[in-house]
Amino acid sequence: MRQPGVKGRVGVMHAAAPGRHVSPWVATAPPADLGDTAFRPYDADVVVVGAGVVGLTTALLLQQAGRDVVLVDSGAVGQGVTAHSTVKVTVAQGTVLQQLARRLGEDAARLYAEVNAAGLARVRSLVDEHRIDCDLEFAPHVLYARDASSAQAVRAEAALAARFGLPAQPVDDVPLPFEVAAAASFADQVSLHPVRYLHGLARAFLAAGGSLVEHARALAVHEGDPCRVTTTAGELRGRHVVVATHYPFLDRGLHFARLVHKREYGVAVRLPEGTRAGMTYAVDSPTRSTRTLRLDGERLLVVVGESHPVGSEPDTPSRWAALARWAQAEVGAGDVVFSWSTQDVSTADGLPYVGWLTPGTDRLLTATGFGGWGMTNGTAAAELLASLVLGRRHPWAEPLDARRVGLPASAGTLVKANLEVGAHFVGDRLRRLRAGRPEDLAPGQAAVLRVGARHLACYRDEEGALHVLSARCTHLGCLVSWNPGERS
Repeated sequence: MRQPGVKGRVGVMHAAAPGRHVSPWVATAPPADLGDTAFRPYDADVVVVGAGVVGLTTALLLQQAGRDVVLVDSGAVGQGVTAHSTVKVTVAQGTVLQQLARRLGEDAARLYAEVNAAGLARVRSLVDEHRIDCDLEFAPHVLYARDASSAQAVRAEAALAARFGLPAQPVDDVPLPFEVAAAASFADQVSLHPVRYLHGLARAFLAAGGSLVEHARALAVHEGDPCRVTTTAGELRGRHVVVATHYPFLDRGLHFARLVHKREYGVAVRLPEGTRAGMTYAVDSPTRSTRTLRLDGERLLVVVGESHPVGSEPDTPSRWAALARWAQAEVGAGDVVFSWSTQDVSTADGLPYVGWLTPGTDRLLTATGFGGWGMTNGTAAAELLASLVLGRRHPWAEPLDARRVGLPASAGTLVKANLEVGAHFVGDRLRRLRAGRPEDLAPGQAAVLRVGARHLACYRDEEGALHVLSARCTHLGCLVSWNPGERS
């Protein structure tokens, strides 16, 4: 997978991201206190790989159902994609229902509404059941359009959602200090602190008898009886393996050719007391998604947007700057306190991939392609994954099947995405890279260089340390690029 950034030349370092370059959720999470999570060679009924919202919820549901589960993660609980989103637990997701109705029909749109409503309800019930302290708040989530040309899309989404039983109704304004052309409010949606929530799920899982391994990266899965999961720390065994790593690290299901990747950016800015702000989503372009939070007695506004296809933006810091300008000009916000980014993965037809990883397997499962709405989709996916492992029939199993190829209506999206990959695959092999010496890079500079017959990705950090890796992606052998925002 290509990373955004300078392509094949020495790149002068851009200005650092505004504020602290970390998500507010990671920055403010207290220690998890999960006990001893060092590696041990477990033999379990189920091995779950990935301790985000999908993995933790799946592991908890299965452990409560009487299965012996071991959960493994490459890092610590609460440090992955779940901790880098806007963290709105909501069924109000832009114009997704209209898009699904046009592409796949109203039955598919109704199913999506049902899945996400179930995910929202499950999050609320897990917080209540396990008394998770995660700053959970109930509030309406408001979709709006500032441009008159987008007003009908807001009204149509609200009407469709209401027909599917979701709590949507038109309103006259939004909880932001400007006029809009149309708005719709979805009642009783949720915001929370995702890292605190994940820590609460982990504690509940451990209390139910589950086993947790942190800081052990899964490298391979060997299907058999039992399946063997090879990690950097040793081997785990289980009758079933659930791959819940946001993007399946196993290519067996050819998901790399069936998923579309986007980079999305977030800032948290100081919000003057008395400024009207809340959970909102603009359907106009560029999209803006907001919510508020209070940290250390200070009121902040989170603004997320500026998404782009991965690998298409050489100036990633400009995305944070655009969000900050919008918040300051339109909302009267102050300085940026935090800035971060994340990667969203979508399917071509708009429904998540959840279920058996490949045709013919009854051992390996996965869930991916949540389109940026992983708190609801991911929680509902965990319910389906647990049902499949337990051998129970589930009404979502067929429409969300991770093995489905997709309908002709979604073919154009896949063709476009894979043409871009193909262009990199061919172009990177024809591209003449600049010859150079990594030792010549100044602090803050990065380059993809040709050194003899090798292609090297090189970066000298601000402290002067030189980092040199192969520039060939381990997936298809394309050349990586420099991401100046993430310095990666």
